[in-house]
Amino acid sequence: MSISADQLAFTLDTLQPGPIRRESRTDTVRIVEYTRFPRVGPDRGTRVGFTRDLSATGMCIGTDEPESVGALLRVAIRDLDGRPSRPCIERVVWCSRARDGRHWVGLERLTDTNSR
Repeated sequence: MSISADQLAFTLDTLQPGPIRRESRTDTVRIVEYTRFPRVGPDRGTRVGFTRDLSATGMCIGTDEPESVGALLRVAIRDLDGRPSRPCIERVVWCSRARDGRHWVGLERLTDTNSR
């Protein structure tokens, strides 16, 4: 049984957790601090995750907790020197559970920041 290039591309695309982006991504691992936006109570404190990749319009982060599609998050990425970037608002566009029990969350940037 042979597989054409189109079938192979389709097969590989279906394995990715979330919508396929046509823009370039940079595989970058950085610490991320985030909170729900707007923050309405003390029970929703800052959470910590890490980036898997960054692009011009969003990122994928690994977290311990799932996030609801459509939720807004206030996100700050820690630079290599440990300083946080200017926070930006991101929308959750997809969330999938990883084999290790963590979650991958795809985010779309809604506010502009020049820190990436």
